[in-house]
Amino acid sequence: MPSAPAPPLPALSLLLCTRNRAPALAASLAALGEALAAEPGLTAEVVVVDNGSTDGTPAVIAGWAAAMPFPVLHRVEARPGLAAARNAAVRAARGRLLAFTDDDCHPAPGYFRDLRRHFAADRVPTIRGGRVELGDPEDLPVTIKLDPDPARLQRLTRPSGFIHGCNMAMHRQVLERLGPFDERFGAGTRLRAGEDTDLFIRAVRAGVPVHYVPDMAVRHYHGRRGRAALRRLVQGYTLANGALCAKHFRDGAQRRHFWWDLQRLARDWSGGTRPDFPLTRAAAMLATLQGMALYLATPRAPRRDRALPGGLPDATQ
Repeated sequence: MPSAPAPPLPALSLLLCTRNRAPALAASLAALGEALAAEPGLTAEVVVVDNGSTDGTPAVIAGWAAAMPFPVLHRVEARPGLAAARNAAVRAARGRLLAFTDDDCHPAPGYFRDLRRHFAADRVPTIRGGRVELGDPEDLPVTIKLDPDPARLQRLTRPSGFIHGCNMAMHRQVLERLGPFDERFGAGTRLRAGEDTDLFIRAVRAGVPVHYVPDMAVRHYHGRRGRAALRRLVQGYTLANGALCAKHFRDGAQRRHFWWDLQRLARDWSGGTRPDFPLTRAAAMLATLQGMALYLATPRAPRRDRALPGGLPDATQ
């Protein structure tokens, strides 16, 4: 008896990684389901990667998946770190387009309509990110991006924050060409952030377009309140920027960014802590140098853990 034909591959895979944030995840998945239901012509799947949760995360994922009309793939990645979890999600995904979000983000109405419109016009594999709005007005106005105008990342544009990993999409061929996320970077690792910025630097160097578009929006419910939370956030980003500088120091554009940072620190050294900046200049410089040292001391993941879709060569160097 002939077997039934395989179902068609989805046009889009939405990839979401999470760890020990069951209540926030439940809200994000509910918003995601509503946004996908508003775009009925889109064939999509959702890949949720649990990066070692010990709370009720598995039950939240299972309950939501059972109620959804589209495929939901649940994977577990025991190795800590957002980059490792995202690479696991990519390995499981089947879509031609890969869209990434976080477990504290909600897509705005029309998000998937705008995403489809932008990517339909592409002639080459492209990375694209959109606006990140503050979800809860009680949270600090950080880790958001409200720029009103479209832009393309250039070699001399500062890559950090150009687009945010919580609102990032790309053709599958981008990762097949550039290689996976560098698992030394990202939340949950010693380097704490920067896995998305590292990918953007590699993309620009390889001639892959990286675009920001303001009409593809998500709302970020990050929950950070108070100066201590802001200090931890900025320290982590500063440390990651130092690590990125160490990795890409041979890149003239990245050396220039580092030099500009040093000049800014030198100019402001006598000013102590600015009212709008939670680190002293000395603390910022120390975090930068710590990031460089930590990068140099952190081994790369074993090659078997850096497998790419299609088995193509790794290009994270």
